[in-house]
Amino acid sequence: MMVGLILALTAPCAHADPKVADLLGRWCRAIEQVEQAEPGPDADLRAKMLHLIRLDEVTRQNLWMIEEPSLDTGQRQVVGEALGTSLRAIDARNTAEIKRLLPKSGWFANRVHGRQVTHGAWLIAQHSPDDSFREYALAQMSARLKSGDIDARDYALTFDRVQVRKGLPQRYGSQARCLDGRLILQPIEDEAAVNAAREAIGWAQTLEETRGDLEIGKPCNSG
Repeated sequence: MMVGLILALTAPCAHADPKVADLLGRWCRAIEQVEQAEPGPDADLRAKMLHLIRLDEVTRQNLWMIEEPSLDTGQRQVVGEALGTSLRAIDARNTAEIKRLLPKSGWFANRVHGRQVTHGAWLIAQHSPDDSFREYALAQMSARLKSGDIDARDYALTFDRVQVRKGLPQRYGSQARCLDGRLILQPIEDEAAVNAAREAIGWAQTLEETRGDLEIGKPCNSG
């Protein structure tokens, strides 16, 4: 897809307000830099997946712009809406591309495609705006978990994300949210059994370590 087209589809790159324009311009240039390195149609699966991963990462790495301290409330809202629109469009585009790249077996496997490909597919599914596709990915990952063809952590995070999106408690304690200005874990079905559940699927990290990684309790923007 041509750079100009995806930028037109995702977010305006200019604004009358100089502060807003500066941030939107930086956002668009960051995406454009990744797009310029898009592999050709004859590239191998790994190269194509790496491009999708970079698109996913460049957006998340630049979401700090929404919290730029120099912005006032109105400016922050404008930037947040523009970046949110862009992020959702790119996630939807990545989802469509993953669907196109799916092997005949239904999902990617570590032993066949390599861990970078399987992890990249997980990343796109995890951030996909298509809940039904994420549930499809979870079913496919579940069938490959015992064989080691997908990583236990990736499976656990997808399972928990699907549960949370359905309004159900998570099992592995991987999902957090902001409440009253502090980051907390989403409800867990049996917190005392989380570490045992993780061990059962081969995820070595404990719930306590995840709490530290996620910085549970840190201030956050609940708005």
